[in-house]
Amino acid sequence: MFPLSGHAPRFAVGETLFLSSTPEGEGPLRPARIEASRPHQGRWLLKLDRIGDRTQAEQCAGAYVVIPYSAAEAAREEGEFFLHALVGREVRTADGRRLGRVLDIVEARGAPFLEIGDPGHARRLLPFVRAFVIEVTEEAISVTPPAGWEGI
Repeated sequence: MFPLSGHAPRFAVGETLFLSSTPEGEGPLRPARIEASRPHQGRWLLKLDRIGDRTQAEQCAGAYVVIPYSAAEAAREEGEFFLHALVGREVRTADGRRLGRVLDIVEARGAPFLEIGDPGHARRLLPFVRAFVIEVTEEAISVTPPAGWEGI
């Protein structure tokens, strides 16, 4: 399994995960308890109670391993946030000038981009990296966009 989470305790023996056909966990969820786990070359090898043989494992190919949002929220540490939760937040420059709101999170070339704008106005993409993002709070995101970015 390739983890989208860096929270290793989530993969501990005895934890319950859910198998889903979508990364958002939409549709029916199939619970699965972890019987054994270990990291291996940047991934996790999991033995789940509902998968007893190769045929059952093949039936799970392409499935997403998800957890309830409430469990993810409870495991969140100080200063951590979920990218999807940034949508709708106001974006300002370091000196407080409003640039718009986060309209979407766009995955491109392995790094997330903030799509910033207002309905009816130009939209711009800003890489969500420390070089440009100064601070993220519950209300707003403070950024220092690269020179010329605002004129795009």
